[in-house]
Amino acid sequence: MFDALWRTREPRALGDLCDELKISPATAKRLIAFLRTQRGVEVRYDRDRNGYFLARGPQDANVAALLGLSGAEISMLLEAEALLEQFPPGLLRDETAAVRNRLGKVKRQALGRGALKDRVRLRMTQLRQTSTEAFGTVLSALRTTRRLIFTYRSRSRDQQTERSCSPLRLTFYRSNWYLAAWCHQSDELRVFSVDRIDKPRISGEPAFEPPPDTIAAELDSSYGIFTGRADRTAVLRFDALAARWVGEEEWHPYAKAEPQADGGVVLRIPYKHDTELVMDVLRHGVHCEVLAPPELRKTVAAALATAAQQYRTR
Repeated sequence: MFDALWRTREPRALGDLCDELKISPATAKRLIAFLRTQRGVEVRYDRDRNGYFLARGPQDANVAALLGLSGAEISMLLEAEALLEQFPPGLLRDETAAVRNRLGKVKRQALGRGALKDRVRLRMTQLRQTSTEAFGTVLSALRTTRRLIFTYRSRSRDQQTERSCSPLRLTFYRSNWYLAAWCHQSDELRVFSVDRIDKPRISGEPAFEPPPDTIAAELDSSYGIFTGRADRTAVLRFDALAARWVGEEEWHPYAKAEPQADGGVVLRIPYKHDTELVMDVLRHGVHCEVLAPPELRKTVAAALATAAQQYRTR
């Protein structure tokens, strides 16, 4: 119904709408009522021309609704545009120009050209600078399915090593780029932060591709960006205050939420490495308690005790 009304500014007779959509007059009226009451779309009726039309203008604050976009769809639109903007300057600008222009056009249609467009934003924080050379070479290796050789400096160990890898997946995660690849030195899947890749070059050897099931199990089954099949389950209890947010968040596709009688919520999250999980638990402070497993509870307790000690000694 929305599309039928959107395609023209001329009033559409009820009979014409019914013929085009192959619905009854009663159904057509219900759809019009739905657009008005549930979508906030201003569908007007022109008595002189006996037809329905959409009220719209370049500054219309309801243009997003006129496009039929939900809040989640608007978020996806903004995220897609922001993701393309994260490609380093000069890289793939020609290839992505058409896509970026079309996204910009849709956003202007959805949000208008006036104040509303300036008031709807997607902010990405803690971005790290990625070199154009590294990013472009990684992409080329992915496209040509060739092995990638590079120097890598790990943040956790602060060590520089030479790597020969078969690139498998490039992921934009928590505002930064990560390369999942089969490392031929360790003979296993590893994840590399692209901003730490230096002097990359593509070798003539074809990339090794593990079975898709292996890739999915290693990269998708566990919490966070690190590789590894999930072999433990974190049981986290959030109090009623934190549950107002946590209860509506997706921490992991396989996480399970259990509402509690006091308004809190218990999350069960599969994981392999606890680094990211500990960080996310700590940001909730006293509003989160680790119930299991014991080793995770001990790690979080030690981190909280150390933090508390820092404040007692100054």
